[in-house]
Amino acid sequence: PGMQGTMKSPLLVAIRDALVERNWSVLRFNFRGVGGSEGEFGDGLDEVDDAIAGVRFVRGEHPDAPVAILGWSFGAAVAMRAAAREPEIEACVAIAPSVAPKPGISRGVPTPSDLGLDVPLLIVCGANDDVTPPEAAREWAAEAGAHYEEIAAANHFFWAKYDPLIGTVAGFLEEAV
Repeated sequence: PGMQGTMKSPLLVAIRDALVERNWSVLRFNFRGVGGSEGEFGDGLDEVDDAIAGVRFVRGEHPDAPVAILGWSFGAAVAMRAAAREPEIEACVAIAPSVAPKPGISRGVPTPSDLGLDVPLLIVCGANDDVTPPEAAREWAAEAGAHYEEIAAANHFFWAKYDPLIGTVAGFLEEAV
């Protein structure tokens, strides 16, 4: 939210379209205070409750389907926190997660041992990301035992790299759940 991200970001729309094409049901939403949503920015902590409410809504609509959570940047940090708290979540994808705190933008993510995430986790970063340093995400993933992928020549927005990103995400989800 602090960087103007919304559910209408082209990256998120492309991922949604690709997953729906693969027969996944997808719920996208804006965090509190973004794009007309009620509420105020919660520093990446209150938004975890929003994500969990979304997961529970999806579970109610599709009680027998696997449930995974995916987020990008700020949303990836929220998704990781939500996956650690919500037992309905069976897998997590964190795209360019803001693992390090950024005052006024994101609380980041606790260390893997403090977070306690125990579902399959994919962390994907662009090799040329100047917003979320891939080194930080790579180190966090290694400490967590998470699957880490780096998309060559991709920036934070994965411009012209949607296909390899989507292939990586879809392949992980199909295997994980």
